[in-house]
This record gives sequence, structure tokens and C-alpha cells, in this order.
Amino acid sequence: MKLLRHAARLDLRRTISLTLLMSLAFLAPPAKSAPALSDDAFARAANEAVDRIAREDGFSGVILVARGDQVLLRRAAGLADHQRNIPNTPETRFSLASVTKQFTAAAIMLLVEDGKISLADPISKYFVKSPPEWKDVTIKHLLTHSSGIGDKNAAHPALMFAPGTDYEYSNTGYLLLTDAIEKASGQRYGEFLRTRIFAKLGMDDTSDGAQSRDTVRGYYRSADGRWQGGEPLGLGPGHGAGGVFSTLDDMLAWSRSLDTDTVLSASSRAAIFADYGHGYGFGWRFSPKYGQSLIWHTGASLGFAAIFDRFPVEQLTVIAMTNNSAPTGSTATLVIEGKETTFQANASRKLVEEVERLYFGRAP
Repeated sequence: MKLLRHAARLDLRRTISLTLLMSLAFLAPPAKSAPALSDDAFARAANEAVDRIAREDGFSGVILVARGDQVLLRRAAGLADHQRNIPNTPETRFSLASVTKQFTAAAIMLLVEDGKISLADPISKYFVKSPPEWKDVTIKHLLTHSSGIGDKNAAHPALMFAPGTDYEYSNTGYLLLTDAIEKASGQRYGEFLRTRIFAKLGMDDTSDGAQSRDTVRGYYRSADGRWQGGEPLGLGPGHGAGGVFSTLDDMLAWSRSLDTDTVLSASSRAAIFADYGHGYGFGWRFSPKYGQSLIWHTGASLGFAAIFDRFPVEQLTVIAMTNNSAPTGSTATLVIEGKETTFQANASRKLVEEVERLYFGRAP
């Protein structure tokens, strides 16, 4: 057992040394710069874009653009609840869906710092019902979607590929990481996030799972303008694949913390922000955009969608959350998993593309 623990520590040191070198661009002190427009001109154009896309495409939700701590745009549009005519406000809590995964990854790295988890640990150490086929699946494999466990593997345990040899996005993997966090910490997933991350950053409006105070409901706006859905949120704890609810201001506080040691050490942030293949780290994606390095993730679930973009050199944070997940007639193109991908955009994606284009001074 001593030899195994020693080997695991060596593996972690090698991982951190490598990822620290790979991530210097993300962690070096960034140079601030102004948008292509003046701040006032950008704010006017961005506000006009919010109004236009809300009117024409049904954007319903919130958006924030900040350079460092300076908020350039903070807006809400549409209704949180159509039945009760409750408007969205900048303080409305929304489902983050898969943006949650970055908090799960951060929790794992905090437990690595505590010496309670190793990235080389097999998931069977924490999930006792692991089938024999998963014996070589490690915590690191789950974080990077390289485990071979697909989203249907709970019922069919056969792996899609040998762990560490390929990539397949897996919500199941992050559900298993939730189990690891709870077993290693002795706390429920949401309580661990609250005590180790949210409380430390003053993220008082962020929680694992919906709460009774939440007014927002998820919708799907049809092509003829009818709003469908609107079922009340299920209350109670969520999970590490997509259960966190938050606000614009809390997510900005989280974004700003990622440039400091307030929550995570430099070595943990280096590990999180390293690309382990297919443009994915620990709960984050990486893409080039407008000649910049973009660190990002999205989420979508039952009428909700979230976009969280960080341009570290610019110290630019763009956050959009919506309760209308319906597609528009527009498309967007991003580098996803190393490949340029064009897809149909919902209204929040259309809005994010517009405000980022304005910021970087690119033509429509």
C-alpha cells in the first residue's frame, strides 16, 4: 500500500509539473485592454443587441460582460415565469446545467490538495458498485471524458474504448465524480461546494439544486412565437454533472477567483486549465476565437441553457443564462473538440456571438 501511495503521489507531481508548463499562458498576469469601441459605445451597442435579439428571437434571460472587475454590460430580458408574469432580472437564479462541471472539477482538485483524492485513484475506490470492466478507470479519466464510460453505461457497463485512449463526453463520468467527492470529503456534494467555494467567494445566491425562492421556469419558444413548457422546478439537491443554480454576479465572482489563489492553488488551476486532448481540461473547453485563447463551457437542460466564456489575456468574462432553449434561424461556429463546428444557435448563443463580435471589433 505504501508503494501504491508513493506511486500515486509521483503521478500527481508529474501531472502537475506538466500541466503547469502547459498552462502558463492562462495563469500569467494578463494585460488588460479596452474593447474595439469605447466602453460607452460598446455598452450602447451591446444593449441594443439585447433589445433586438429579445424582440426578434425571444432572448429570455440574463447576460453580463466584464473586463476584470469592470462590468460593461449587465442586462435581463423576458419573463422568468409566463404564467405569473414575473420578469427576469439580473439577480434571477438560473440552472447552469453542464457549466456545473467546472465546480465538480474544482472540488476534486481541492480534495487532491487535501490529500484525500489522487487523480490516479480508480473510481472503484469511491463507487463500490463499479463493474469489473471499470477497474482501470481513474479520477483523471472521468474529469477529461477519456474513461470510455458513456451516458448509457450505468445499465451497460462495457466501455466504449480503453481508458485514456479516446474521448467521449460523459455526464455519467461526472455523476461518478460526485460520489467520489462525497465519499472522500464526508459531506454532501452541495455542502462541500458551499463551504469550500461559494461561502469563500460570497456566492450567496449559488447552490446545488433549485430552491423554493426560485421564480424561473424553463421554456421553449416555438417558431410561431408560442411559449411552451414552464413546468415548476424540482426542488432538492442536484449533482455534479449539471445541478448548480447561480446568478450573473456570483458567476463573475467565480470567474475572477480563477486568476487568484483564493480558492484553488496555482498548481490546481494549472491542472484544470491544461488541454488533455480534444480541447478539454478538467470541466473546461479550450478554443481559439478572434485571435484569442477562449476558455469556456456551456450547458443545456429542460428549457434552460448557459454559456460561460473567459478570454484570459483580455481578462474578459461573458456569461449568459436563459430560460428559452429553442433554436433560432441563426448559426454559430466554434472549435469544439478540436474541430470547427457549425450549429444552430439559440437566442442566448446569438447574443453572445454578437457582443463578443462588438468587443473585438469584428464585422458581422
